[in-house]
Amino acid sequence: MYGFILLLGGVGLFLYGLNVCPENIKKYLGRSGKVFLSQVGTRKGSSLLFGLAFSIMVQSSAAATSFIVGLVEVGLMASEGALVAIMGASVGTGLIVYFLSLDVILYSPVAFFVIVFFGRFAKGRWKEYFKIAEGISVVFLGMALIKLGSQPLVYSELVRDLMTFLTGSFLLMALTAYLLTSIIQSSTATLAVAMGMAGSGLLPFPSVLPIILGAYVGSSSSALLAALGKKRKSQGLAWSTFLYRVFGILPMIPLGALYVKIGESLPVTIDVHIAFLQILLVLTNMILLLPFVSFLSKMGEKLASFSGRESIEPLYLDWAFVDITPLAVSLLTKEIVRASNFLEEFLYGLFHGDIDEGRLFLLKSSLPDLVDSCIFYRSAITWISKEDSALVKEFVATSYSLNALKNMVILATARLFPLLRGEREVVGYSLLLSEMEEIKGLFFDIFTSSLGAYALDDPSFAKKAFKLYGEFSQIIAERKNRLMLSHHRIEGGTELIDLLTLLDAILRESLEFARVARRYNDKSEDDNKRFINRQGEREFDL
Repeated sequence: MYGFILLLGGVGLFLYGLNVCPENIKKYLGRSGKVFLSQVGTRKGSSLLFGLAFSIMVQSSAAATSFIVGLVEVGLMASEGALVAIMGASVGTGLIVYFLSLDVILYSPVAFFVIVFFGRFAKGRWKEYFKIAEGISVVFLGMALIKLGSQPLVYSELVRDLMTFLTGSFLLMALTAYLLTSIIQSSTATLAVAMGMAGSGLLPFPSVLPIILGAYVGSSSSALLAALGKKRKSQGLAWSTFLYRVFGILPMIPLGALYVKIGESLPVTIDVHIAFLQILLVLTNMILLLPFVSFLSKMGEKLASFSGRESIEPLYLDWAFVDITPLAVSLLTKEIVRASNFLEEFLYGLFHGDIDEGRLFLLKSSLPDLVDSCIFYRSAITWISKEDSALVKEFVATSYSLNALKNMVILATARLFPLLRGEREVVGYSLLLSEMEEIKGLFFDIFTSSLGAYALDDPSFAKKAFKLYGEFSQIIAERKNRLMLSHHRIEGGTELIDLLTLLDAILRESLEFARVARRYNDKSEDDNKRFINRQGEREFDL
């Protein structure tokens, strides 16, 4: 029982460390790290090295895979580059397993003490480094407990009978490893437990092959779970990862069987055999399937298409051109205009109801992700010299407009949608229907004029938007005063006040588009310089 408690505690610490590692790395990533991530997936070599390095840092290919799926979700990596990064993460797992097989792991409690003790006195960057090292040391501490807890289990007749039953069938052993890995979401943890039991004599040498194969395929379940409810590209990547690992174990079955035959004569421990087999598996898988990345990516996207879930994804944000500032800014501007058109469609459907409900909910779920993709792309664009004033002006204007767009999308999807279609439906909406028609008409005139000023680069639209907003603000003020100062209770009055306030807030953000267009077309060079300097100082940390 004492050994079993140690084993459970070790697995718990191991899994906790696997959670802490990626969280600490993401926490201390910073803007420069995001820029690096946006550029790393453009080439196979850099993607492979990134996946390998990141899986070693977070001590888990499953955690690395989930993180990479998230990068695809927000548009930071293309599907093919992400799949190559996952291949690298698999190789990183092989190196982790080899390190876990060494006896030095038993000294991890001392390393954990030293890191925590000195981390208390560290400051600045060093404190951040100690926090990352602390998560890694917890993983090794958990492995040490697993090894110590596995040794007493050899004396349990129940455990010996169970292991005899499982190891009697290749398929049953592989299925058990697959299910265990799918549940705990870490093939590294499964192999850590296998090492502990094998070192104690509970697992015969031939049984390590099905465990490694089952755990390897089971680790792709984390990618499938991470992609649930996400965009088709993310789901496609998850399916590509699953196919990559399923196809990868096929050539490993005869290779692994050959290794098992000759491996017993090698003067190494069974822990090291497990590490060697894991490394042989990931290298064979990568070498054979790396040339077929495009094919696997397309197959994954085809499987994801059967889910029926659609999404609106970036069209113009090409990461291959992010370093070419003029082209990158132009592409970002086009994507902002496209997102603005989707927002206009969403608002129009929300108020007039002449849109399919599925399309309305699709816009609601996809618009925030689309804007986030624009923000990530904007953060990766190389800052340009102020010598080219026209390009700087366009760059700053684009950033300024993007911030306004994000605010509008949040107001529309997170606040306006629940008010009109959710539980807080505007009860008194019908009471002021005739007056609301006038407000709605003005609202869309101002909104489309503001976006048109930005999209068409026409200051006349901006002038019209500002003029109409003066009328709109007066009408809004009158309606809100009447609602708040009324001596009789108006049903749904609070919701109506919220509605009018939200409409005003959305329009004030849309006027930033008009303001950018009006300033951008100012013919005075002095005013242009003042605009660049003023907005450059107010550059948003998107």
